[in-house]
Amino acid sequence: MESSAIELSGRRVWVLVCVLWGVLGSHSTAWADLYSCQETGAVSIDPYQREVIDGGGADTANRRWLVDTDQGWHRAEFPGYRGSCRIENGYVICRTDNIAFGEATLSIHPNGTSFVVVYTDYGLGALAFVGKCRELSAS
Repeated sequence: MESSAIELSGRRVWVLVCVLWGVLGSHSTAWADLYSCQETGAVSIDPYQREVIDGGGADTANRRWLVDTDQGWHRAEFPGYRGSCRIENGYVICRTDNIAFGEATLSIHPNGTSFVVVYTDYGLGALAFVGKCRELSAS
């Protein structure tokens, strides 16, 4: 009688593992969040000074980031996703640390409407951008 109880429990565990594997395996394609984020302001920080980058300049209209929580993120004018994204306390956090001499982090607020990007150049300073995001449809 004990062996049948163990066998039944083992079968239940196996079914549970298969169900969880199916759900987790499909997560990467079905649940990706897509965002388009547009800069509204920026600041450059270096060891010698702090400078607000012209918010009304022609470059501002072109500074846009695309985020796919499964593939990573990138500036719109540079093709190909880089880095990785994950959800931390409701925030979408994307990091790239394979930039020559630095790293970059993009964070989208849990409500999905605002973001901040910080590029850190080791030894030289940092660039920070803020702006608005909109969620894109997956189709």
